[in-house]
Amino acid sequence: GGALLVSNHLSHLDVFVLGLLLPRPLNYVARSSLFFPPLGALIRSVGGFPIQREGIGAEGLKETLRRLRAGGIVTLFPEGTRSRDGELGSLKPGLAVLAARARVPIIPAAIAGTFEAWPRWRLFPTPHPIRVHYGRPISPEQIEGLTPEALSALIRDRLLGCQRRARRALARDLAGC
Repeated sequence: GGALLVSNHLSHLDVFVLGLLLPRPLNYVARSSLFFPPLGALIRSVGGFPIQREGIGAEGLKETLRRLRAGGIVTLFPEGTRSRDGELGSLKPGLAVLAARARVPIIPAAIAGTFEAWPRWRLFPTPHPIRVHYGRPISPEQIEGLTPEALSALIRDRLLGCQRRARRALARDLAGC
């Protein structure tokens, strides 16, 4: 069935890194301003579809729900933009609304190392170890009855836990170099 995969967002590499180890293809929510030639074709080729930057909007919500109901995994970066400092930013409120409407599992994940490999101010990526930690899914039953604020807090807490685990694994990798 369908699921929402939510992750921190550190770099343009995140889209590719998240899907590398999963046996199913991912769908990605991307801001509509990125869908210009040739970048738009590349984004669509990896499962991306456009939403308005200000929020998911009616069309974005409809498309996201369509993909979830078709059994797809839709990846969201709930901060809405790449991190400026490598830390998890505040989550956009639309995620809680979408999660309540979708009634699918929410899979928290966190990436470590892509910020160092390709921060937003660098033109090209450089080699750097990368780690991803996928957390335990949050079931639709667990979110039932939660306020949007409580659901956002739960998701943020799970993302921070995944981030700690991914960073520890990355630190072990770097210590072994």
